[in-house]
Amino acid sequence: MTESCKAIINFLGCDYELFENEKSADKITDRWNELTEQGERKGFFPLLIVVSDVLSDALEIQDMENTPEGVAAFRENVLHEAEEVDVRTFLDERLAEYMEMHSDMDIMGKFKSTSTEPTERFCCHLNILKKNRPHPEILIAKVPAKHPWELAAWLPMGGFNDCPSPTEQTAVFKYWYEKYGAVPGVVTYDNWEMKLTRPPLKDEEAEALAKEHFAFCYDVVMQASEGWATIRARASELKGSTVWYFWWD
Repeated sequence: MTESCKAIINFLGCDYELFENEKSADKITDRWNELTEQGERKGFFPLLIVVSDVLSDALEIQDMENTPEGVAAFRENVLHEAEEVDVRTFLDERLAEYMEMHSDMDIMGKFKSTSTEPTERFCCHLNILKKNRPHPEILIAKVPAKHPWELAAWLPMGGFNDCPSPTEQTAVFKYWYEKYGAVPGVVTYDNWEMKLTRPPLKDEEAEALAKEHFAFCYDVVMQASEGWATIRARASELKGSTVWYFWWD
């Protein structure tokens, strides 16, 4: 176990399972699914964490005393402040800013006429540089939170560049949980993936959601592959998809 892994485990202060040099990606996601079912009975939410030095270092620079009491107080403060966030205003203001930044281009684009396969599986635990094998250290934390959106406070990342702060993430995750049944499933130092039960199925619904995704995570649109860097292309991907992917550069 690396020192970074030990630091993350110590910060979490909850039960966990560790996968070291696991070759099977399915074994990890299958276990996450099993723990999701267990958690409903036992009162926890599984969070799949890709261990890295960057994530470990990010925990050290959070504004908190690095003690169990200090970490608990930090989480409570994040949850309290998240209740004060007007999510609709937060997303609308960011959307307006990004739309203005790209007023010289057709950022809305068009829906893809060809059918797209819905996204149904996590990918952030895979190392694309290693033929999509799992990263060498992966944790599944059994987080004893009351609500799934609180996972953004339990393992805080973000607040850099255009990545929302843990407080803002918590507020948006609550909003999406209530609207789509979306729960945080995977976190890295620069990614979140969410699993949901009520994806949009119609163009209009998907377009509204794609605007929210663009506002929350600029890069999922602007750094998409060629031909997909528009809001309606993102909407085409979101229709029927039960996994959402976010990435910040």
